[in-house]
Amino acid sequence: MKIKLKRTNVFIFLLIVIFVIIKPAEAVGLYFPSDNEIDFKPGIEKTFNFEITKSNLEVMLSVSEYLSEYATLSKTIIKPDSTDRKFTVTVKLPNKIEKPGHHRIFVMAEEIIDKSKIGGAVGTSSNAQIYILIHVLNPGKYVDMSLSAPNVNLNEPVNFAVNVKSFGEDDINSIKAAIDVYSLDNKKLATVYTEEKSLKSNTKETLHAQLSTTGYSAGTYKAVATLNYDGKTKEDEKNFKIGKLNIKIINYTKEFEKDKINPFYIEIESDWGNKIENVYGEIKINDSIIKTPSIELLPWEKKTITTYWDTNNVEAGSYDAKITIYYEDKTTVETGKVNVVEKKEALVEKPGIVTISLNTTTILILIIILLITMDIIWIFKKRINERKQKKLKKNKLKRENK
Repeated sequence: MKIKLKRTNVFIFLLIVIFVIIKPAEAVGLYFPSDNEIDFKPGIEKTFNFEITKSNLEVMLSVSEYLSEYATLSKTIIKPDSTDRKFTVTVKLPNKIEKPGHHRIFVMAEEIIDKSKIGGAVGTSSNAQIYILIHVLNPGKYVDMSLSAPNVNLNEPVNFAVNVKSFGEDDINSIKAAIDVYSLDNKKLATVYTEEKSLKSNTKETLHAQLSTTGYSAGTYKAVATLNYDGKTKEDEKNFKIGKLNIKIINYTKEFEKDKINPFYIEIESDWGNKIENVYGEIKINDSIIKTPSIELLPWEKKTITTYWDTNNVEAGSYDAKITIYYEDKTTVETGKVNVVEKKEALVEKPGIVTISLNTTTILILIIILLITMDIIWIFKKRINERKQKKLKKNKLKRENK
């Protein structure tokens, strides 16, 4: 009895493992509106439209976090065979919200697994969530700000933009910013100033300033914007690049197998703020030259060029390599070492031996088949033993009758 119980437990365990491993191929997803924000006003009401992707499981919908009590779902369950996969969330806010700031109501779609069929409880497989953003004004004067500092090429001006939005209940009379420019070793190089503007409650503005980069060398710089609004201040900082027509070699393949056509990867990066066309490379190893196809690099883009090196008849060892990248009328050169190593041993099928490649599912199926076979053998043996017992009893009765 105990043996049979143990076998039953093993079967249940394996079924659970298989159920976990073999999940639906597609996880649930959410389509959401581009406008997912509300500026708070007493009693404001707004409805948002959502749609979930196709799922092989039942999907449960819910809302959570601060202010979710004011959100109403048009439905809470979507069946796997349902063709109507749309739903709405209606947010009706109260006359007053105690906490100012930016509040998120999360909308979640969760796939539901009914594990009760295999001896467990209800659980979730995958989920997707997005949020509805509610802006609640602060008392008095308050702003959010962000600095934009674009990359430029040598001697091109940097056009800074300070984006501000008032999240205070009061209007702001004067708003302006000073932008300090630093080298990466924190040496202050310049200060530029934006124009001055007024800013009404719950409105946006953009302040502009320009930096001349004449005399600056190529490299990365830091800009720190200090915003002043009616005696209050706020800061934001961003790094920006001043570029030149240059391509850097970041990395390349250094190990190759002997007697094989090996991929040769060269990772490169552009230091230029314009597109560079007809970029290609040459690799010289001993007396052989390997060429790459031509590509184009977008501004500041990092990309990998791929070519191939045939190491047939090349002895194992270390070799000098010279990599040259050609672009416009310039070149970038890097020298280094590449290694040719003996071919890595592969799994070879010998005559009379069959090699089987097993994945997790195959192994589990084989285990189940093995257990079923063991069960059949156990039943067969049990029947033989029962026959023997019957035969012994029958013989005993005959002896007693005599």
